[in-house]
Parts: sequence; C-alpha cells; structure tokens
Amino acid sequence: MHNNYFFIAKLASALQSLKGFEVVDCFSQEKEELIVVFKKEEKEFFVQAHFQNTFSCMFFPDDFRRARQNSVTLFQEILGLKVTKVEAALNERCIVFSFDSGKSLVFKLFGNRANVILFDLDRVVKIFKNNLKLDLDLSLQKLNRTLDLSLTKFQELNGNLNTFLPTLGKEALAWLEKKDYEEMQLEAKWNNLTSLLSYLKGSDIYIVTDEKGKPAISLLPEDRYLEKYDNPIMAINAFYRQYIKDLHIHTIKEELFRDMDRRLKHSKAVVADSQKRLKEIQERIPMDQTADVIMANLHAIPQGVEKVILFDFYRNEEREIKLNSKLSPQKNAEILYKKSKSRFKEIDVLENLILQRLDLIQQLDTDKETVSKIEDPRELKTYQNKYFKTKETERVLQEGPYKTYDYMGYKILVGKSAKANEELTFKTGKKDDLWLHAKDVAGSHVIIQQRPGQNYPIPVIERAASLAAFYSKRKTDSLCPVMYTQKKFVRKIKGAAPGMVKVEKETVIMVVPSGMD
Repeated sequence: MHNNYFFIAKLASALQSLKGFEVVDCFSQEKEELIVVFKKEEKEFFVQAHFQNTFSCMFFPDDFRRARQNSVTLFQEILGLKVTKVEAALNERCIVFSFDSGKSLVFKLFGNRANVILFDLDRVVKIFKNNLKLDLDLSLQKLNRTLDLSLTKFQELNGNLNTFLPTLGKEALAWLEKKDYEEMQLEAKWNNLTSLLSYLKGSDIYIVTDEKGKPAISLLPEDRYLEKYDNPIMAINAFYRQYIKDLHIHTIKEELFRDMDRRLKHSKAVVADSQKRLKEIQERIPMDQTADVIMANLHAIPQGVEKVILFDFYRNEEREIKLNSKLSPQKNAEILYKKSKSRFKEIDVLENLILQRLDLIQQLDTDKETVSKIEDPRELKTYQNKYFKTKETERVLQEGPYKTYDYMGYKILVGKSAKANEELTFKTGKKDDLWLHAKDVAGSHVIIQQRPGQNYPIPVIERAASLAAFYSKRKTDSLCPVMYTQKKFVRKIKGAAPGMVKVEKETVIMVVPSGMD
C-alpha cells in the first residue's frame, strides 16, 4: 500500500462516511487477512485488510460472503458497536476507527510491520498479528506524531526533510530531488516544499507503474499513468485489483520459467552427452570390420586364447583383438557381426535424438520470449496446459515395494529393491505381462500389466523402458538399451541372488532414461 501519510489522510477522510455504521462481523479466513463488516439499515460496507510480509493493503469489496468453515471471529469486543469517527493518526500511516464505547480499531499501515490493533481508551487490548509484540506497548497518543512544521524549524534544520517531515514519503522526496532540491537556496527549498504539500492535500490519485514494473499509487503530477481517480476508495480498489492480477501473472510466469529452464538444462545435457557418445561410436573401430579380420585369419587363431595380434587390412597395420576364450574364433566373429547391427541403430537413434532436442531447445527459447511479453492470464493458460499437462496424464504412487505409474491407461510397476524385483517378477507379474530391464547393468525390474485382448502400445513400452533405464546404473547415460519380453520368458537362476534372472526371446529398445517428468 502507499506509504505516504497524505494518501492515508485522504482515505481516512473518505471513510468518515461510516460514521453511525455498526460492526456486525469481524473475522479471518486466511492467516494474513482480516475482514470487518459494517452495516447501517440495509447498507453494508466491507473492509478487507491483507498483511503479508511483502505486501500490505486495504481493500473495500462491494460484497464478501463469510465461508461456513475455516473462518474465525476476531475482535469480538467491537461487535455491535457504532462508529463515531474515522481519522488518520496525526502525521502517521494509521487509520483509526473510533466507537461509541471508547474502544478504537487501528489499522497500522507500516509496510511489513502492518497490523490491526484494538484499543480500549489508550490501552492495547488485542493485536491481529501476534508476532509483532512491540505493538502491545503502543498507545493512541504515541501513534499521533506532533511535528513542528514552521519556517523557523525548517531553517533550524537547514531544510533537512528526513528530520523536518519524516512522513513525506520516498516518492515525494524523489520528486523534489529531480528538481535539484539539495542544490537550492534555503528559501527556494521552503517554497518548493510548501507548494508540494499544498498540491498533495488536494491532488488527484494516480495508479502508476513503479521502477520494478509493479502498480503503485501516486499523488504526484504524472504525465504517464494507468488510471486516475479523485476518490481514494475507488483508487485503492483499482490498485489492489491490478496488483493481484499482476501478482497472479508473475506467479504463473515464474512457474513456467522454472519448468522451461529445467527442460532446457536437461535437453542441453542430453545433446552434449549424445554428441559425445556419437563421436565415440563413430571413432571406434566398427565391430563388423573386426569380425572381417577374425574371419580372414581363422587359420591363424589358436583355440581358447583371450587376445590375438592380427593384421588389420582396413588400416594396413597389426593390432590386438580381444576374444572370448570360451568361444571359437568363428563364434566370436558372429557375435561381433550381430553387435555391429545395433551400432548403426544406435547412431541413427542418437542423431535423431540430437535433432529432436535441438528443436526442443529452440522451441523453449521461443516460448520463453513469448511468455515474457504476455500480460493476459488467459493467454498464459495455453502455455500452462502445454508444459504442465504431464502432471495430469501421468500419476505415480510410491507406496509398498513398487512405484506404480498410470500411463495411457496402463499400469507400470517398478521394483524398489532386489527383493522387490524378485517379488514383482515372480509373484505379482502374470505370464503375459511385459517385463523390462536395462540391458547388461543392475537396475529395477519393470512390469507393464496386460490389458486383456489389447496389444502393448509402442508409447507405453517406450515410457516403461525409459523408467527401467532411469532406475538402473545407466541412469545418467544419454541413451540406454533396454530389453523387454513377456514375463513367462523370464526365469530364476538357481542359487543366484534375489533379482538375478535368465531372459529369453527378448527385444532391445534404445531409450533416454527418464523418471517422473
């Protein structure tokens, strides 16, 4: 709220129309909000006070209906009392509602120290914000600040406004500073100050935008303003609505920016990791070439060796080749040919992944720039739906030995431990459920529960595979191979540790590790 005493005085003067009104209700429905209801005959008047750490303001809605639950009556001592006068404390940012019993309700509008205080004569009875303990020691007399505003006092203080008129307000001080107040002669300072004070007492009220881009109330002559009023109640209501609207927009934008920045950071990391992995694969000697070298030298490779030095005709040099000593040289070559096929697929997947992520990064940068310029909450709704829709389409429960995901109507179960993996696969899983696991590394068993008569959709398999990759030792890889098969083709290994299994008829899919988005 405006911290200028002159605006508070205008507001208190306008509220003087409440003289003769009776307090019929006083309650709170939120921690930092107080509502006082005044009534005279059939006419009601509502005072709504908001006292947050970063924002304090009074608001005067046309109507306010008390909730049946979660509301508490406060300051019961003033219920049924009639207002005798409303005034601003002298040279202070307080509005005093006086009642016919000698009690007073004071709205102390001191920024982050704002409060509502109930007095009985000059003694504090109750305060609204109990953490402001110093308010218990206040008195009505202390709230009225008597200032000597004579020319003699002004001259004595050499025109020091902070001492002479501390309630002038920072906006008025800044306005005088622009006129080079400090460089003026004492007489000119006095003339400029008295002219300004005369103007403030009779000025219109402007809703402006401050240096931080937030709405503010000003009594100063303004060339550029959002709205202009001569009624302080209408002005403060307009200010409050604009502030709440801007706060709502700001909150949505901040939430969107956080989500976009998170996605940007992740996508850039995926691109960097994928490019690094792609380079490594492309620079690595292709496995089919190594297999060709082995096949060309079968006669020269002894059975059962772990490594052999052979002439590589692709590179015109000799090099060492590692072998599985338990397999024949020809079988070693067959395995290398098989692995070579997955190399081309991995290169293709990585290249497509990089292109997709680069497109996403560009889209995110464009969306961030667009969102920063939007001032209409309805326009922001489009981006809220775009970036937060995953929260509505995918849910995860953490109870029990599994994480349970609902995705596209399918239930996906993820084991939390080796024991849970064992239970998931051999007790919970049905024979036709789809079983997934990150290939060649330790990780969670994942089950997609079958829906009778329906095939498993590719997006569901990909999502479950991403989870299997995420909950494995390859969580931080840019790309991870995940195998899947029907649960009936997964068997226990006799005598092995819990979770160790033998898998048949598996299919391998390459995915990006991804947890709950």
